[in-house]
Amino acid sequence: MSLTSKLAAEQPSKQEVDDLFAEKPAHQQERRHAYSVNKVELVGGVALDPMFKEAKNGKPYLLFNMITNSQYKQQDGNVVEQSERHVVTVFGKQAESLSKTIKKGSRLMVQGRLHYNGGQKDAEGNRSQRNTYIIANTVQPLARPTRENPEKH
Repeated sequence: MSLTSKLAAEQPSKQEVDDLFAEKPAHQQERRHAYSVNKVELVGGVALDPMFKEAKNGKPYLLFNMITNSQYKQQDGNVVEQSERHVVTVFGKQAESLSKTIKKGSRLMVQGRLHYNGGQKDAEGNRSQRNTYIIANTVQPLARPTRENPEKH
């Protein structure tokens, strides 16, 4: 593996993946495409109303930003709150269904996997920005946003 591919900002090339899982001497043999895990679980809130779209192949998908919060204690004892934004994509019938039920403020549990794009060098050697997405397998609404005006039904 090249030194540059060890950087998190660069997607490994097909050759690097093939080399990683290539045949090795008998005492070092591993299965090709050995067991691995790419799993994400998030619980948080929808930051903006989701965008329902259709892919070039005609299949529906839903795109939304989800905010999660965490906190940690610094060495001096101060507690720091940290919020993170995650871009979530849902495909197929689940996307159609969720497009009618979730909106800004909805609380959700999302289970899925990480997906990256970008991080490649162009002909001039400039690296494109690497983006991270969550491809959702399961999205479970936990709570709907409260109404702004409870008197109006």
